[in-house]
Amino acid sequence: MLSKEEREIALKKMDVIVDDFYRQAIGVNNHPFIEFAGIMQAYIKTCQRAHEAGIDFTECNRHTGNPLPMESFEITYLKEKLNCIFDGRITANDD
Repeated sequence: MLSKEEREIALKKMDVIVDDFYRQAIGVNNHPFIEFAGIMQAYIKTCQRAHEAGIDFTECNRHTGNPLPMESFEITYLKEKLNCIFDGRITANDD
């Protein structure tokens, strides 16, 4: 469990890492690989909203049983990214 201040630091670090990943992924010249940056950026935005609501996003995952709160537009966006990368072979639940 992270404190509010630790979560803010984590969010900043995550953003820097994704920006670096995106820049490097472009150099690979593989569109589906670049899409992973979009997935990670969407995750960061979702974590930011959870953080702003006082939720420790680092404790939100399948293993803890605490789902990360998500908006329907986020799920739709992630479905599109996964469909691009894996051509519809991996799907996401709306719940």
